[in-house]
Amino acid sequence: MSVNWVMLTQDGSAPVPLPQEKMFFTQSHVKLVLDCNETAGGYPGNSEGYYESSNGTVILSNQRIVYLAQETSAEFKNLNIPILNFKNWKLEQPWFGANFVSGVVLPVQGGGLTKGGNLKITFTEGGAIEFTTILRNLLERIGESNEIPREYEPLPAYQQPPPPADDLPPQATTSTTSTASSTSSTTAKG
Repeated sequence: MSVNWVMLTQDGSAPVPLPQEKMFFTQSHVKLVLDCNETAGGYPGNSEGYYESSNGTVILSNQRIVYLAQETSAEFKNLNIPILNFKNWKLEQPWFGANFVSGVVLPVQGGGLTKGGNLKITFTEGGAIEFTTILRNLLERIGESNEIPREYEPLPAYQQPPPPADDLPPQATTSTTSTASSTSSTTAKG
């Protein structure tokens, strides 16, 4: 996991794709809370290691989870989590309130954070079930192959090739066959 390390496109609306990366899910109007103090035994909600965004966009690809805050600050602009660094996650569907996904994120070397934290992604306008379904399928594929899948999409529909320009066999083959049959009939008579 890394904070404020996502490379963005020129307009700043999307992350620059990594090599072999495919984006599968994008949802706006998502709230994020990352508390790195709680897992380290510190005081939950302490200003250092606590990141919160009331509105942003979450993007799920075959390699990572990216969160882009709509209103950025010097402390928090975006979050990048390799999908293998999102552990013990679960989908919560409360009676009152929006569905959310919570779990533990592990830091990556050179990512700006030295300790992991508890992450809560609240989907205020839907999308939590689709997000977790895609995430679960990606993690199953990784578990089966022990590598990050380059593509997680169905094969393209089969299209029949166009018919050849000339359906007749070449002339050389036809004349050889007729010569051979006339030779064999002459040999049989004589």
